[in-house]
Amino acid sequence: MELAIEEDFCLLGIAADLADYKLCWFINQSLGWNLAREDDLSLFHKKLTLEQHFSLFAYTDENMMLTYRIIGNRSGDGFFLDELKGLDFLVHIQGDVSPEKIMGFMHATGSIPGVRMCVPVDLARIRGKERLLLW
Repeated sequence: MELAIEEDFCLLGIAADLADYKLCWFINQSLGWNLAREDDLSLFHKKLTLEQHFSLFAYTDENMMLTYRIIGNRSGDGFFLDELKGLDFLVHIQGDVSPEKIMGFMHATGSIPGVRMCVPVDLARIRGKERLLLW
């Protein structure tokens, strides 16, 4: 499995039958984190000519110098990344990214009840990469 690490971030996708807050609660329990809800991401979709809102949860691991963001990929008005309609959530990992840390997260998340899969996203397939550079 090839992990696409670009500059200082990596993107994973999660398909799950869970609400955003419940997924983050399970991740917190599994990994001992403190993912917390932040203000929704509000983005203007040029093609649809409307503003979209996506849930956002974040956790910063100061020791590992990593920030994890869980972004809802679906809103009532479309998708955060149109190319990834089969994924319910995106995991943006930023900082001192290593394949070992990413694989550890994928393994822990993949074992959560209700998670169908946690997979790396091929960043070359993403046309709207600017959406991943918002912070």
